[in-house]
Amino acid sequence: MNAYFSIGPSKRLRRPLTIFGLPGQYRKAADKDHFDLLEPAVVAYYSAEAREEVPAILCDPAFLICDELKGLFTLYLPDLQAKIVKLFAGEKDSLESHLYWLAYFPLADCLHKSAERYPDGSVKQIILDSNTLPETPIFRLGGMLEYKVIVELSVAESVLRRSPYGVDLTPVEVK
Repeated sequence: MNAYFSIGPSKRLRRPLTIFGLPGQYRKAADKDHFDLLEPAVVAYYSAEAREEVPAILCDPAFLICDELKGLFTLYLPDLQAKIVKLFAGEKDSLESHLYWLAYFPLADCLHKSAERYPDGSVKQIILDSNTLPETPIFRLGGMLEYKVIVELSVAESVLRRSPYGVDLTPVEVK
């Protein structure tokens, strides 16, 4: 059986980018119909006053991946669809910018029935159902309030070889 990991921004980040100006529909692009309606590229801003850290993955206000991770994920998902999110520093005299992608990851309803939930419905610990795992090496976990992207061991290893800044890979249980 293959090992799986939840991928996201590191919990050790002290000052991840604070994005503003990202259109609201980008926050709700979890389903394919909403994603397809988005413009192919959009501009948003971030505050550079506090010397914020620029991680390879952002999750607020939307799950965004850097250009390097988008290229890597495309090796595993050749049909990966993604929209450009160009982030510019909000200060008038700054020319700094960063390229991110809002990717559409295939949705998989493979959360095991034994996964415990908090009273608000969020999941305490991710447990995947081995009988319903998708064939794809990267997917978004369905049946959750949170937006969680799951990767197979081979993808996790590829990510680690590239050492992207500010990325955590958390092992998830499979039953």
